[in-house]
Amino acid sequence: MRIDLRYTEIGARRFGEAKGRININNNSTITSVDLIDDKVSIEFLFTSSYEPNVGEIRIKGNILVSDSKENIERTIKEWGRSGQKNLPADIAEDIHNAIISNCIIETVILAREIQLPSPVPVPRVSMKDRERSREGTESYIR
Repeated sequence: MRIDLRYTEIGARRFGEAKGRININNNSTITSVDLIDDKVSIEFLFTSSYEPNVGEIRIKGNILVSDSKENIERTIKEWGRSGQKNLPADIAEDIHNAIISNCIIETVILAREIQLPSPVPVPRVSMKDRERSREGTESYIR
């Protein structure tokens, strides 16, 4: 399976100050699936919502999927059969993983630009546990 992803619309809005506990919900939604030539064209929407009503980042895009004829037919058939809600599980997994792994990088940058918290946890350094972490590592090259 080959997945080509491109963004068609990117937006970030800040509604208010980030105070107290903020819940960040990241969501990937497939909005349409069409057959174009011998490929599947998938429109999607990725959102990072900051609650309570602090901000939102939205990314719309398109994915062009090249795959075996059998998988393409199966994808189009399942989308139509399910009332335009589902893809075959194995294909949906690949598509949503591609959307999330690409869009989450963009949302981190956009969140920084409008001064919202990162939509994914950022690694933290702790100096108080530094000596303890070195125990048993005498043979390592530093």
